[in-house]
Amino acid sequence: MTIMRFNFVLFLFFATTGFGQPIILNDQFDDWESIGARFEDPKGDQRANNVDFTDIRISNDDRFLFVYFNTNKEINLQENNNITIYIDIDNSVNTGRKIYGIGAEITYNLGQRQGFLHTGSSTFSVSQSNIGLVTSPTVTSDVFELAIRREFSFSGNFFKMGDIVKITIVDEINNGDRAPDIDGGYSYRLQNYVYSQPLELTKASDKHLRIVSYNVLKDKFFSSNVKQYYDRIFKVINPDIIGFCEIYNNSSAQTAALIEEYLPSGIGQQWYHAAAGDDIRVVSRYPVINTASIDGNGAFLIDLGSKKLVFIMAHLPCCNNESQRQAEVDKIMSFIRGIKFGISPFTVPIGSPIVLAGDMNLVGLKQQLVSMLTGDIVNNNAYGPDFKPDWDNSDLEDANPLTTGVPMTFTWNSTGSYSPGRLDYIIYTGSVMSISNSFVLYTPGMLQSDLNKYGLNYYDVDRASDHLPVVVDFDLQGTTSTESASSSLPFRFIRQGDSWSFDSELIGRLTISELSGRLVYTMDKNLPGKMDVELPPLSGLYIISFYTGRKLYSLKVFK
Repeated sequence: MTIMRFNFVLFLFFATTGFGQPIILNDQFDDWESIGARFEDPKGDQRANNVDFTDIRISNDDRFLFVYFNTNKEINLQENNNITIYIDIDNSVNTGRKIYGIGAEITYNLGQRQGFLHTGSSTFSVSQSNIGLVTSPTVTSDVFELAIRREFSFSGNFFKMGDIVKITIVDEINNGDRAPDIDGGYSYRLQNYVYSQPLELTKASDKHLRIVSYNVLKDKFFSSNVKQYYDRIFKVINPDIIGFCEIYNNSSAQTAALIEEYLPSGIGQQWYHAAAGDDIRVVSRYPVINTASIDGNGAFLIDLGSKKLVFIMAHLPCCNNESQRQAEVDKIMSFIRGIKFGISPFTVPIGSPIVLAGDMNLVGLKQQLVSMLTGDIVNNNAYGPDFKPDWDNSDLEDANPLTTGVPMTFTWNSTGSYSPGRLDYIIYTGSVMSISNSFVLYTPGMLQSDLNKYGLNYYDVDRASDHLPVVVDFDLQGTTSTESASSSLPFRFIRQGDSWSFDSELIGRLTISELSGRLVYTMDKNLPGKMDVELPPLSGLYIISFYTGRKLYSLKVFK
């Protein structure tokens, strides 16, 4: 099987054959599994401890060229590296910059976020926005994908990719890896694939709950010169609950009043509102009955009538502030753990829907996203044990909606050096709610016919903010309950007088923590059966967690 695949790769390299596929840049890579244009580079041919390209894939649609590559090392693609992509857009070594056996019209250093266009005797310095570059993911990874527009203009010059392009990827350091190792690049023939995205911006049912997360750029929401854009945007997205970031100088009441201008209340309706931290504001068609601050982020208990929604709105620290961003994620997850075990300021039935949304600023270590989805808390001593955050002891789900009109999921767009990226998230308990519709509203990506249909203008979202509104419609399914699920746990914690024992046929690690998250006891259970537990003096409520290596179980106890 390996030999057959290797021969296929050679055929691709020399015969310039490619197969266009419907690629979507969405931080996931399963759509690349069936890709035809796949190339291999030898493993271990890099300088020690640096990136090693071994798997490169190429595809296209009618507007974008797509490139996939791995690095065999976790890095941040837009920081602290010298990975450079060279693209010969006309398959001619006699045009563009002559390098590595190709004539590259496009040179782009991904780690330095700097590119060049070469035409005739001229070289132009360009940024990502000039060539329509989008990279994914924004967090650290060892696999990446990117898109570049097939046609664009710059400084009076028109650039258009021909039927065949050639690509070389290089780690531009001393003895850095190059793919391919020989001159001539990877040759790819563009295919006749047209990207088409069904577009429906209205709710499928009035029974569904539409939640919007929106960073409105330092109170720009209240500027008179952008009201026309926000008016059109909100009339189209027509949310039930809005979580705002970056409203610093206006109250939640002022925010609700402005939403009332755009979406006037009918008979028996009103816009409820609440605030938390410096810039978090929530406006809702449903009453906000409780609020809690979580290190500058906010948790809001919203009464939906038949259910109560726990809505957490976050604005995590930006840029290189890794430790504080992870600490805030840990604190948010410990709050959700408290909800799940009934030890939170919010009293909700088991199975109540939980939504975590906001501008997460995930531009560094991927662990922060892992923590939010899986309950893997990094600082267990400060924030307590890991746990499975959904009610069925599974991970939370990431809505990850498509950006309208483009095969991507970015939520932030700028003309600066950083490429568009997914910074804004809506994460939810998938065991008790499902998505009926979702999108990130990006008016420049929409067809003119769709803009006309919904009463939008091309530049609306770009002129409103640098972030895009993230919209998700939820169908709230299942039932809530006040019954404990502890009877299904595969262990017993037994008290006999002042003595305690732990009984399970499984092996793993036992931990006990306070409700605040402080770890007070840990022990490895290496044999099945009962074992005695020597606890320090304790009193009050505690969380017992048992991790078997494959699954995490938790129980609330009183001592």
